Amino acid sequence: MSEATMAIAKLRTNKPNPNYRPMIFVVAPFTEVIKGDTTTIRAVRSYCRFIYQHGGIPVCPQLYLPQFINLHLSREFQTAAFINIVLLTKCDEAWSFGKPTHDMHYFIRLAKRKNKNIRYFNAETEAD
Repeated sequence: MSEATMAIAKLRTNKPNPNYRPMIFVVAPFTEVIKGDTTTIRAVRSYCRFIYQHGGIPVCPQLYLPQFINLHLSREFQTAAFINIVLLTKCDEAWSFGKPTHDMHYFIRLAKRKNKNIRYFNAETEAD
């Protein structure tokens, strides 16, 4: 059984609904997604798919927010930062993928401040 499967099973323990899926905050490079780096976008989508396939609900603001928030505008960027905090607070855990970037360190620190368990996976979704 993989690290991810065991983690999701543990989060499902004692939940009355057998279809329960825990929400997992995806920690992945934010700036590269905003810049439109297609390789990074594909990788982040694969991380979301990985979480989904193991029974979680991926929460990935780097894919979601740029659809309607202009992150190049200071005021909207500040709103996005607040939304990130709210989304992270609602999640059961945070999972970090690949080598942490500056952006990712911010989310990791935030998750720690919110007392969220953080799991680390390499870019190939293997537990680090």
